[in-house]
Amino acid sequence: MIPSSAITDYEREQFLRKLDKTARLANGLIISTWEWNFISSYFRSSRPSLWFTSPRRVATDKMRMKYGTEPEIAMPYPPAPAAPARLPEADPHGCQFLVREDGRQQPCNAPAEKMRQNGFRYCAAHAEAVQRDLQRLKKTMHLYPVK
Repeated sequence: MIPSSAITDYEREQFLRKLDKTARLANGLIISTWEWNFISSYFRSSRPSLWFTSPRRVATDKMRMKYGTEPEIAMPYPPAPAAPARLPEADPHGCQFLVREDGRQQPCNAPAEKMRQNGFRYCAAHAEAVQRDLQRLKKTMHLYPVK
């Protein structure tokens, strides 16, 4: 597991402090001996700012995934960034104008009749709609028939 770049060493330190505090309570969290020794080694360190090495970050992040959602700690592990949605491929001879279907944007894929100079293809309906929108903005776009 690679440490999350969204979590700073300061946040890791705050988490270890909260975990230590709740584990010391009489009815607090029950943590393993290894975890207790790990937390104690942080507080025994003479230079806590240099204590977080890559393996220690991984171990701290794993403990945060395990205990971060506890109400006493309230520091949930941040979710992984979502991968950008990939659009389905457009038909090689279809309209490439994006339309929203089922909550997602997809190429229209109707038979293309017009094309921009850069190769972007439009069906008759979308070519007319784009021209109308551009005309309202006092702009123009030249469309050529699809070959």
